[in-house]
Amino acid sequence: MGCGEFLVKYILFFANLFFALAGIALIGLGVAVELQVSEVTEIFEDSQIFQLTPIGAIVVGCIVFIVAFFGCCGAIRESNCMLVTYAIFMIVLMILKITLATLIFVKQDELLNDIPRWLTEGFSRDPVAFQSIERSFKCCGPMGPASYLSLTLPESCCASTPCTVVNAYSGCNTIVQDFFQTFGLAIGVVAIIVVAIELIAVVFGLCLANHARNKSRRTHY
Repeated sequence: MGCGEFLVKYILFFANLFFALAGIALIGLGVAVELQVSEVTEIFEDSQIFQLTPIGAIVVGCIVFIVAFFGCCGAIRESNCMLVTYAIFMIVLMILKITLATLIFVKQDELLNDIPRWLTEGFSRDPVAFQSIERSFKCCGPMGPASYLSLTLPESCCASTPCTVVNAYSGCNTIVQDFFQTFGLAIGVVAIIVVAIELIAVVFGLCLANHARNKSRRTHY
């Protein structure tokens, strides 16, 4: 094997190791957000984007990890079939991640602006059920303690008891908005970085596949 093929082989191997770690990162982000928002799914029932984005991140992360593992094996074994299959899957994944990142960046502002309305409606419907959101996000009422129109607040509004306006958390509107904005930005940035590196990996994978095919042909002569 020449120096060029050697470098391509191991660059591709370590690139896929990075993809595997990025896949784990996407899974972790998706799981963390899914656990965090499991208490507020009824509030966001009008938005499929909020409900499906964490699940989408988990699914894409799992696929990225599996394909990256496949790419590592193909690079080490220099298998033309595995490398071509890997390149095809990577292109499909690139399209999926570009779609996910675009959806997040395009729809994020619109969805963030709708959060106060959803939270206010949920609080008006059932203030007791709203306490699960307060415990999950460590916040108090949509607009803060004043939302309860009382000096005595539920324990979910504070870190310690007795719970009053003095030691209450801030309003849920801002805290929940900041949470989803941070999550969306993290997912979008990770997806874009991975796509950029995947493009290089696809080129390297196809080059290595071509080298493996030519090597196989030479062995038959």
